[in-house]
Amino acid sequence: MAEPKCPECQIEGIKHIVSKDSEERARDNHAWFQVAYCDGCGHIYGVFAKHTIPAGKKGPQLVLNR
Repeated sequence: MAEPKCPECQIEGIKHIVSKDSEERARDNHAWFQVAYCDGCGHIYGVFAKHTIPAGKKGPQLVLNR
């Protein structure tokens, strides 16, 4: 199977695609997003929501840690 290649630094391999929680937190201190990026150069592959707000319910509020 072919290994993914970073479009920025050309490093190859799934092991170089890593992720981490965003610094933005909900009131319960859980991360709002997961960020997938290249561990070689920092190229961002995507940002994925970890929290969803059900229809008709008041969802978590964004808290910025500074």
